[in-house]
Amino acid sequence: MRILQVVKQRVLIIAYYWPPAGGGGVQRWLKFVKYLHNSDWQPVVFVPENADYPVYDETLLSEIPEGVEVIRCPIFEPYRALRKATGKGDAGISAGFIRSDKGPSFMERLMAWVRGNILIPDARMFWIRPASNFLLKYLKENPVDMIVSTGPPHSMHLIARRVHRKTGLSWLADFRDPWVNMDNADKFQMSAWAKRRHTKLERSVLKEATVVDTVSWYLSAEYEKIRGSEVKVLTNGFDHIDFEGREVKPTDKFILGHYGTFGDDRNAPALWRALSRLVNESEEFKNRMIIRLVGPTDGSVLEDVKRNGLSEHLEYIPYVKHNEVLDLMLTPQLLLVILNQNANEEGRVTGKIFEYVATGNRVLGMGSVTSDCARVINESESGAMIAFHDEERIYEFIKQSFPCPINEPLNPRVMKYSRQSLTDSLRDNVFDECSEK
Repeated sequence: MRILQVVKQRVLIIAYYWPPAGGGGVQRWLKFVKYLHNSDWQPVVFVPENADYPVYDETLLSEIPEGVEVIRCPIFEPYRALRKATGKGDAGISAGFIRSDKGPSFMERLMAWVRGNILIPDARMFWIRPASNFLLKYLKENPVDMIVSTGPPHSMHLIARRVHRKTGLSWLADFRDPWVNMDNADKFQMSAWAKRRHTKLERSVLKEATVVDTVSWYLSAEYEKIRGSEVKVLTNGFDHIDFEGREVKPTDKFILGHYGTFGDDRNAPALWRALSRLVNESEEFKNRMIIRLVGPTDGSVLEDVKRNGLSEHLEYIPYVKHNEVLDLMLTPQLLLVILNQNANEEGRVTGKIFEYVATGNRVLGMGSVTSDCARVINESESGAMIAFHDEERIYEFIKQSFPCPINEPLNPRVMKYSRQSLTDSLRDNVFDECSEK
């Protein structure tokens, strides 16, 4: 009896964030690789050899499936060189412009200008040529069926573009965030010339890639106008395996938890005022309420918490590894998601929203009620999105959620956001189309 051997197709994934990197940027393709590995696609991951990541999480190394090929090439990191030369870091750039006080320092303003006007498209621009040369040599002896680039940093797309032009390989450009209209674009003080340069590069990637996908419906519609054809939506999600075997720990506290970077453009004065009112009105609320902020938090946020007399209720943890943050999220609480107050608000779907809805806890969103993030909250029936400045509705929602939000079973409709389901869509609806073109 003859046994037929399944021949896997090989896909080269060009990424910057990869374990031991921590933070949200690493999760998307780490999980895709995890589930692709057991399919008819064999992933090959290309990442920097000596990347200068803002945060590290070694526990994520265990998520890389055994046998996955990871190839590396050295990278020049200008921020690392800056630290060596001046003894000062680039935290304001690489950690989302998080500051310890309310005003940016001269160095932060200078580096923001350099980032927006000199380092185009981003600080990894120096890796484009050596990385593409490395890959062109590698592919001569190790052919693949298609390539994927994921950004930011959007220099990854320019590496893929060069390889695509030289080889003719099908190319999927994956946009986890916008490029020209990035969240912090206003802080980069871009000149008209720099804006035109960013726009030209973004347009070339959208036009030349075989297939383009992104994480939100709003951004998909915006990019379709530029591309002139379909841009697929492949949201972020949650890994159901991450939640297996975890216990929901009871608490007598009323916790409002925010997990992830909390920049000044997410600071919500209406929230702090509403909480201050509730603390002053109810002794029980005052005794039980905790504001839990897990992740880098801007000084303006901490200052507003203090100004509203809430400092004694604050539990601030600057960074927790992903494995540990899930335990914290599962504690019965009201989970906070606050959209950046900028031009991307409608299409901003933070990665954590999917893990939020997977916990079964109630979600309080603040931002546009017509946003894609509101769509996820409404579809999952996990809470409500309230307008950013609507103090009265925020106040009423929190008051109705007290004394303790209940940890509900996961809504079955949310399973379409599981990493397994999303990988199936990637393979069947995106890869197959890309490889056929």
